[in-house]
Amino acid sequence: MAYNLFETKYENIQQVIDESIIYTAFIVETINKNGHTEYVLQVRKINDSTEPWSILKRYNDFVKLHKSLASSKQCPELPRKKFIGNMHPSFIAQRRLELQEYLKTILMNPILASSLTTKKFIDPEQYMQPFCDLALQNASMCLRSDGQWTVGQSLGPIGWRVRKHYFKVTQKPSNAKHSPGHSTQTKHLLTKSGSQSYNKTHGTASPSSSFDKDVKDNPHYEFLLGWTEYGPDKYMDDKELPSLLKAIVSIQHPYIYPIEYIAANEVGALVIRRFNKVGTLKDLLCGCLPINPFLTKYGSPKGRSPLPLKDLATYGRQIIEALRYLHAKGIPHGHVHAGNVIVQDGNARLLEIENFLLGVPSFYRPFFIQHCRINTLEALDVYAFGHLIHEMALGYPLQESYARQITDCPDSLRSLLESILLRDALKGNLPTLDQLVNHKFFKEYAPKFDSLNEETMNTTKPQFKMTQSIKECLRLHGQKCETRLRDEQRSVKNQKRLVRVQELMTSEEKEKKAKAKKQEQKQAKLRSQNSLQLQNGPPAVTPVMIKSDSVSSISSNTQHKQPLTILTPPPIPTSSRHDFGLASSSTEPESAKISPLEYNDFIKNRSALLESICNFKRGELRKVNSN
Repeated sequence: MAYNLFETKYENIQQVIDESIIYTAFIVETINKNGHTEYVLQVRKINDSTEPWSILKRYNDFVKLHKSLASSKQCPELPRKKFIGNMHPSFIAQRRLELQEYLKTILMNPILASSLTTKKFIDPEQYMQPFCDLALQNASMCLRSDGQWTVGQSLGPIGWRVRKHYFKVTQKPSNAKHSPGHSTQTKHLLTKSGSQSYNKTHGTASPSSSFDKDVKDNPHYEFLLGWTEYGPDKYMDDKELPSLLKAIVSIQHPYIYPIEYIAANEVGALVIRRFNKVGTLKDLLCGCLPINPFLTKYGSPKGRSPLPLKDLATYGRQIIEALRYLHAKGIPHGHVHAGNVIVQDGNARLLEIENFLLGVPSFYRPFFIQHCRINTLEALDVYAFGHLIHEMALGYPLQESYARQITDCPDSLRSLLESILLRDALKGNLPTLDQLVNHKFFKEYAPKFDSLNEETMNTTKPQFKMTQSIKECLRLHGQKCETRLRDEQRSVKNQKRLVRVQELMTSEEKEKKAKAKKQEQKQAKLRSQNSLQLQNGPPAVTPVMIKSDSVSSISSNTQHKQPLTILTPPPIPTSSRHDFGLASSSTEPESAKISPLEYNDFIKNRSALLESICNFKRGELRKVNSN
């Protein structure tokens, strides 16, 4: 398929974005505009100093988002469309809550949140660029000065990075004619691009001539080109980058997948490797093809199958050996996960070792920035290795930054996972790579690995050529990466503290409002009772007699017809005297009668007493020193 790259020229916007940043979006209000409802979303980047912004979305925008994510079984169900009564306030309020829950579920899922469609929905200003066309243009210009590679068709979004794109490439025959101005050499360590668009230094490197011999002997090799834009952790100077790329290509190790060609410009870098038709370790675990879209093959896997314990221990030790070798040379990996491991001939081999130099964010960065003790580059690789072992052992990835409980595995394997992934383990120091080598799990399920590994190393001796200046550049680069990591972890810790304070203040305000509302209800009830009593007049009060234990006192009271002692001011009805078996009196004593004015005073005093009882606060009492 032919591409005419120069009909349309795209402007290279050198805006470095951390694609691992998590977004949050809240529907803050709804707007009725031209007979339809628009939802106002307030979007914010977690762990970023960018101010939140607002975007307007209609229900149809949510429908388009859902259609693009529907290929994944992890996509939640979208609230259904309603044609009648869809403008009623109660329905709009309910629909707003449903869409908020739908959006929250998508943004909390690592696979759905990494989709380009989701990022365009949340952050359209930054993700509306033609990323694939820009990648094709940059890759073609990097290869233009070399003349031995031809860029083919794009493989689409087979990876999780929005700014990384894959293309098929073919190698031109060695006797092919090159276009004027292009170099005729098949091996380049440092070339300069003569392209009209850039006119800047491009660092390119390829391995030794044995690679050309292998291609001639096996003409059916397929090659894969990956173009990656620089990330926020790219601290290498453009003048130092070519020598570093040359050193990366020279790495030879039985557990590291080799690089066939690498080149870079001021925007990013391209890497060419042999294409593995079986795919990565993650493809094997999910039972899918590597050329399928990332959302389809990992969001809806045909089935997940864990590895046998023997293979798990063997692959785990091989990955540890590769990491130990890289760290000894001053190049941490930083991107260990199942998608960056290839299994060939019984050996697990690491991919993407160049990501450390390019400064791109790690897949697990949203996880380890939550734990302040993961603050070294070796600790990052150990933590990511724990996630990898978890996925290989159980068949599915861990969706949280730590494991709450680990079950359904042997004791030695559970001990290994708990030493890395449990919350208590993350509060302390993680084991080092050297300590992982001596873990009992590998001793139990891969007892002969040391002897076999020694034979492998003697057969394929590791090689890595680099100068002292390159070592110093790598050391400074690693220090800057660790500094940025610690700063971000402190920012996350402060944000969590602020969230807890806000939640505490909110709960206290709610409690105060609830108490004030309850007290107001009590006072309203008292006022209503008083008003009813005033409207109905003085109530009938039951007389209270003075008790006496002697019979004579009762008889004497009956004979002399003495009035009873009343404890309440209202008059005693005549009927109530007959109820107590007392003689009635035609006239009432003056002391038993009260006026309406006195009764009103009585009610007011009673209300004041009840109100003072309700408002009583023990904490406001003054302390009195008593002898």
